[in-house]
Parts: sequence; structure tokens; C-alpha cells
Amino acid sequence: MIVVRVEDAPRVDNPHGVDVRKLMDEKSAQIFYITLKPGESLKRHTTPVDAFLYVLKGRGIVEVGDERAEIKKGTAVYLPKEVPHAVSNGGSLDMAFLVIKVM
Repeated sequence: MIVVRVEDAPRVDNPHGVDVRKLMDEKSAQIFYITLKPGESLKRHTTPVDAFLYVLKGRGIVEVGDERAEIKKGTAVYLPKEVPHAVSNGGSLDMAFLVIKVM
């Protein structure tokens, strides 16, 4: 069994300059815990694998391809591989979400 607490998870350097913690790194999937402070964002980028985003707290905007939607706690979003996507926190509170990459 693998048990990881967010506080103990290693931080991941990233080009977005935000708090990213790697919770799991297994052969079939990776799980990241990401916190965006007000005004922060994951800049538009692509990934070579399918991924899913699940909002744990706060609210923000997600862009996938040419689509844009408001997201909040309890929202899941599919991020297809090689499709540009971005996430931003335009609110006044921290936003936290999981990104699950499927290998």
C-alpha cells in the first residue's frame, strides 16, 4: 500500500511557477496536487497523455482546445492528450485540484 500526505509529497519544479506536489508516480498513472493562489495559472500547454482534473476547493476557469468553462469544487474535466489546455484562478481564494495523468 502506498500512502502519501500532500504536506509530505515532493514539490515539482514547473514552468508555471505554482505549487505542484507529486502524490503518486506509478507505471499506469501519475497524480499531482496543484494549488493556484489568486491570480495564478497553469499556462496553456499540452501533455503527451490523457489527463483528468478534479477540483478540491475554490473556483477558476479551464480552457481545453477552443472551449472554456468555469469550474468549482466537485468538478471533473477531461484533458485529452496533445490538446492545449490552461487553468486559472481569477478568484480571491486559493484553488486546489488534482491532475491524474493516465499512462
